[in-house]
Amino acid sequence: MFESRFEFSLDDNIAGTIYTTKKKNKKLNIVIYVLLGICLLFAIISLILDIILGDGIIFDILLILLSIGVIIYHFYSPKMWKKSAIKTYNEYIAENKYCVVSIDDDSCRVSFYKENEEISKMVLDLNNITACFEDEERFVIVFDKSQFVVVRKDKLSGRIELLRDKIEQYLNDEGIIYVTKREIKKMA
Repeated sequence: MFESRFEFSLDDNIAGTIYTTKKKNKKLNIVIYVLLGICLLFAIISLILDIILGDGIIFDILLILLSIGVIIYHFYSPKMWKKSAIKTYNEYIAENKYCVVSIDDDSCRVSFYKENEEISKMVLDLNNITACFEDEERFVIVFDKSQFVVVRKDKLSGRIELLRDKIEQYLNDEGIIYVTKREIKKMA
């Protein structure tokens, strides 16, 4: 059994939110890139043809501006995820931030405490792990592509290698992804 007892920090919540959302939107991002490329190519060709033929170019310009707007929105979305994580932390977690995460043979139990009294408890099945991100300070384990659990390495009882092996045993995806501080700064 593995257990991690720690003060759930704002950085933990931001890391969990950004990792989870980025992983959840990975396929959507590929679709957006392909559609934007096709849309921009179509708009530029159409604009050139309309200029040559002397037709109206307002629709072409609107299509190009819309594509540029989607690109800008896409690149600023991690900043919006970060703001959302900060708001969620301040509204729901800040007062009840002492966290205990226990991982045994088939489940992960997460409890939040306030003044030594359990405020909330969640039990997750390890068979539902869809991703795991690891950085220098923590593991972020993603369940059902939407819920995340943070396990602080410095507060972990048990060997990190054994926990890593256990998580990889249950992962339904490509494996634990190690994220560096440089990548974290790019995401946020």
